[in-house]
Amino acid sequence: MATIIIFASSLLIASTLVSIKAIELRSSRKNFVLRLVGKLDSKSEILISNLKFRSLQFIQSVRYIFLVQLRTVCRHLFNWAHEKIMQEYKARQNFIMMGRKEISNKGSVSFYLKKITEHKGNSEKGKIEDRF
Repeated sequence: MATIIIFASSLLIASTLVSIKAIELRSSRKNFVLRLVGKLDSKSEILISNLKFRSLQFIQSVRYIFLVQLRTVCRHLFNWAHEKIMQEYKARQNFIMMGRKEISNKGSVSFYLKKITEHKGNSEKGKIEDRF
């Protein structure tokens, strides 16, 4: 709906200007409306040149951000991923070679560790049971 309204209004304005110009050419004297539009030509040229300059500035800024800052962000993400991979590799090496295992405090404790603490008494040692 908005497209139809904009198209109709621009068609009306264009046809009005063409008809005014045709009347001006027949009578061979300048029309008042066209003189007003003619006075706006210099201001519209200044406006267009300013808009062109601002758009070029915007494009240069976006290009700087994209080319320069993107490289820095990618390098940061690569270093972060590299550190995570190295931590995982070291944790696996410790588990495989040394027999150590990290138990996270965030999750629940394994079933066997729960069994050890349940059977631990005053001076008794806890033992792991293989049956459930």
